[in-house]
Amino acid sequence: MTSAAITIDPDSYLYPEIEAAVKKHLPDITIVQKYSVDAPKTFHYAEYEDLDFDRLNSADPNYLACSYVYRKHYLANTVAHYTAKHPDSALKKAFPECFNIEVDYAEFLDDALDEAYELRSELEQNQQLPENEPRKTWILKPSMSDRGQGIRLFQTIDGLQRIFDEFEEDNDNDDGNDDNTMGNVDTSSGDYDNKIITSQLRHFVVQEYIANTLLLQAHDRRKFHIRTYVLCVGDLRVYVYRQMLALFALAPYSAPPMSEGLDGIPLRGHLTNTCLQGEFKDDKSVALFWDLDGISLKEKQDIYAELCQVTGDLFRAAAANSMHFQARSNAFEIYGLDFLVTEDHHIKLLEVNAYPDFKQTGPQLVSVITTLFDAVIETAVKPYFDSSSVPERKDLTLVFQQQAH
Repeated sequence: MTSAAITIDPDSYLYPEIEAAVKKHLPDITIVQKYSVDAPKTFHYAEYEDLDFDRLNSADPNYLACSYVYRKHYLANTVAHYTAKHPDSALKKAFPECFNIEVDYAEFLDDALDEAYELRSELEQNQQLPENEPRKTWILKPSMSDRGQGIRLFQTIDGLQRIFDEFEEDNDNDDGNDDNTMGNVDTSSGDYDNKIITSQLRHFVVQEYIANTLLLQAHDRRKFHIRTYVLCVGDLRVYVYRQMLALFALAPYSAPPMSEGLDGIPLRGHLTNTCLQGEFKDDKSVALFWDLDGISLKEKQDIYAELCQVTGDLFRAAAANSMHFQARSNAFEIYGLDFLVTEDHHIKLLEVNAYPDFKQTGPQLVSVITTLFDAVIETAVKPYFDSSSVPERKDLTLVFQQQAH
């Protein structure tokens, strides 16, 4: 019996969307909520840890999984290696300066900066500037966290050291209870309270903070980023999903201060990850990119074209580095790519998220996810079962296709 094993929580945000798409495009396929290795031909949509990696890694033609193998904290290395060989790539200008650091404990930060000596040099230059001169700001992201946990802004080595000291202090005070680590708004300070848990320590990404962000008066001059869903199929076709989201910070934007101060840099107007906003998320936190006011259709089309070019080059770079990105003939994956738009309407690639949080779309725009999974099932899953040709859909733009060897 051929089957679609949808083993995620039936009460989850995604389950009804996947189920409806399968029923529409594959009406004769049996949908089950428990995966069986004995099923002769199976499409398996599951949490990453629940996939059958023996069948996935052996390229079993009778098993189609919803995930590749991708290591997020190697993104900077992948881009750096590719752009060194291809300096004319669109990625060269679109990817902010970025460093990877490994810090087991706060006391070892100095050792980590010895390894990332270029970052140390940047921070030392900042530290030597007078307090009335603007400094380059950096953003710290824990590699193994999601939904904005642990993100901080800083400008100097002292500022970065205070952040790691704070992480350790928070963990000592939590007594092993992880329930308090989710990001939210601290009502006492009005800023984000996005703690980190001990298991997320070690791998960190330090990325240049992009200060010249596009601000739209019609959207209260709140900073935003574009969430783009990207579908990768087999080994390898890459599509950009045209219906993109604009995710907004809670407060109007103001540039980072010239000096970070002892209390660090407030996050409220800078971080656009709506997972952090909790109950304070409002009806202006999420919008459709194509519905944004204050920017013309032609400007949006140009941004989209550049975004597609960058995405194509990104996965071309990833495909050339099979150690950290392993496309499989019997798999597909949806990634959430985050882009910032600058004042001059160019884009910066901020992050690539495997297993993105689709709930950021919110209940008002759930149709974006409905149509996305309709496209995913028709493009990535239906041909697997009935050998039909891959359809051309107006809501998917093919940006990269790896040539068969």
